[in-house]
Amino acid sequence: METTNFCKETAAFNKTALNTSFDALNTLSGQAVVATDLLLAAVPSFPEEGKKVVTTCIKENQKALDNLKKNLVNGLDLDFTAASAPVKSLEALESFYNDAFSQAAVIKNETKALVDAATGKLPKEAKTIVNFWNDSFNFGFDSFQNYVNNNFALAKKVATDIFAVAPAVQAKAAK
Repeated sequence: METTNFCKETAAFNKTALNTSFDALNTLSGQAVVATDLLLAAVPSFPEEGKKVVTTCIKENQKALDNLKKNLVNGLDLDFTAASAPVKSLEALESFYNDAFSQAAVIKNETKALVDAATGKLPKEAKTIVNFWNDSFNFGFDSFQNYVNNNFALAKKVATDIFAVAPAVQAKAAK
């Protein structure tokens, strides 16, 4: 079997396996949503804020599955024999992280609003502690996101610089 055919067949197999796996995950996720809705409806004393948190997490989980699938499929479509492959693969990975960070930002903003609503009846001293904890957590997350973004920028620059000066690889003629 030729190497190129083997690579194409392997990529096709991986794409099929990926699609099948994500179809199964989506089915499982859909059933979990139905079960969660039934459980929440069965407990009338469950606070509305809690239901909103659960709904937000379920919705963002589905977005995460969709983004993961999209990024994995894009990764399988990369031509790893091209000179730009290292930079393209970094860009694909960066796209995945950016999707994840945007979803985390949605959850962070949603929980901030819920924390503010939930702490409305607390004494001033307790609100200060809750706000300090929430701000500290968010600062840690923002610092991590900044660190990851800077690392991607540096990695892309290094990969671009290295491959700009590296000698081109010549394909050997088949005999």
